Amino acid sequence: MIGRLILVGVFFLAAGATGWFSLVYTVHLGTVSIPELRGLQDQDAERQAHDLGLIVEYDETGVFSGTVAPGLIAFQNPLPGFHVKTGSVVRISRSLGDEQIQVPAIRGESPQAAIRALEAAGLKPGRRAEVFGQGGADSVLETTPAIDTTVLPDADIDLLTNRRPAQPLWVMPSLLTRQLTQVQRFCDQRRFRLGRGHEVDSQGIAPG
Repeated sequence: MIGRLILVGVFFLAAGATGWFSLVYTVHLGTVSIPELRGLQDQDAERQAHDLGLIVEYDETGVFSGTVAPGLIAFQNPLPGFHVKTGSVVRISRSLGDEQIQVPAIRGESPQAAIRALEAAGLKPGRRAEVFGQGGADSVLETTPAIDTTVLPDADIDLLTNRRPAQPLWVMPSLLTRQLTQVQRFCDQRRFRLGRGHEVDSQGIAPG
C-alpha cells in the first residue's frame, strides 16, 4: 500500500514538473532575454541588441549617475533578464555624470532666507561665521563654496553673515572758536545730535 502511494506521488510530481517546463517553454517561445547594456558605449549596446533582434531608442535628456562615466549607458528599460518578443524596443539613457547643483545667489539675504534657499536647492547649511559692521543688518556677505559654484547634492555651504549694520565713523573736528549757528549747521549736515549748550567763561575766545 505504501509503495503504491509513493508511486502515485512520484507520478504526480513528474507530471507537475513536465507541465511547468512546458508552460515556461511556451511562454518563452519566440522571446529573447534583454542583455545588460548599462556601462556600454552606444555602438556596443546597439550591436548586442541588433544580434538579438531588438531595437534601441535613446532618451536624449540623459540621467545623472555617480557610478557610470558620462556618455556611457546608465539606464535601460526593460531591465536585463526581462523576456520580450523579437523586435521589441529597449529604451536607454546616457550618463550625465554626477549631478551638479549651483550655489544660489543668497548674498544680502537674511540667514533664515539663505538657509531656506539652500535647502530648496538640495544643499545643506554648513558652518556660520559672524562679523559686525560690514554690511546690512543680519545679512549674508559670502558663502563657501562661492555663489554660482557647482557642487554635489547635499554639499555643506558655509555662511559669512553680518550681525550688526555698518555705521559711518567720523573724526570729530574741533569746534572751538566757532559761532553757535555754525556748530548747529555742521551737526545738521552730518546728522549729529547737538546737545544742550552751556555758557562758560573762557579767556581768549570771543563771546558766542
